[in-house]
Amino acid sequence: MELDILLSLQQRGRLFISPRRVRLLECIREQGSISRGAQAAGISYKSAWDAVKDMNELAGQPLVTSEAGGKGGGGARLTGYGERLLKIYGLLGQIERMAVDALQDESASLDSLLAVVSRFGLQTSARNQFFACVQSVGRRDLRHQVGLRLNGGAQLVADITERSCQRLGLAPGKEVLALVKAPWVTIETERSVPTPNRLPGTVGEVISGEQFNEVLLTLDQGGEICALRPVSEPVPARNERAFACFGPEQVILATLET
Repeated sequence: MELDILLSLQQRGRLFISPRRVRLLECIREQGSISRGAQAAGISYKSAWDAVKDMNELAGQPLVTSEAGGKGGGGARLTGYGERLLKIYGLLGQIERMAVDALQDESASLDSLLAVVSRFGLQTSARNQFFACVQSVGRRDLRHQVGLRLNGGAQLVADITERSCQRLGLAPGKEVLALVKAPWVTIETERSVPTPNRLPGTVGEVISGEQFNEVLLTLDQGGEICALRPVSEPVPARNERAFACFGPEQVILATLET
């Protein structure tokens, strides 16, 4: 099912911004005048002038400034506020598109904005991303040890600075995204020295390279984790049981400001 997004904003019950008005502003910026912008947008000069007047009035500050015509003709340009309005409208459009994508994907979690953004809008260099909920925050000198519960139920521990903990507003119940880079993950096949972050699973694939091997482990809790290991290290075979291990200091946390 294809859904068209037509985002409009109102102020005091009056239309402020719509796709048609956004197009007009873009054309005014490109053409350098209201008359030429109206022509490019496919509307009359009077409709364009009335729309600009309404937007300036509702915003409480000008989105477009114009100069009276003379020997060289009149001109118009977007103010800094007008430029920012176009940018925020574009961002809102991206958020709405993510919401539509989430609506049509039955496997997507709709429990929070972070869940939707991390699934449809967030790209990072860290191969391993886990949606989690903060369970505990314990202070250790100038650092904090943060207990996390992943969506599948597994437990993780992250070690971050006190300042980072305060900046992220971490507290029990807070939703976060836990990131772990592939080179930081080791793959073990035996229960050796206990580590705080030890996720069990089954080896799904091993991709061999000249300097590194990439191991994909299908986790018991659901999902997978990727480890990038030097070729000098032995790697388990496909379908072999194994554990993905990494230290608390190797977990990066991200969240949305609310």
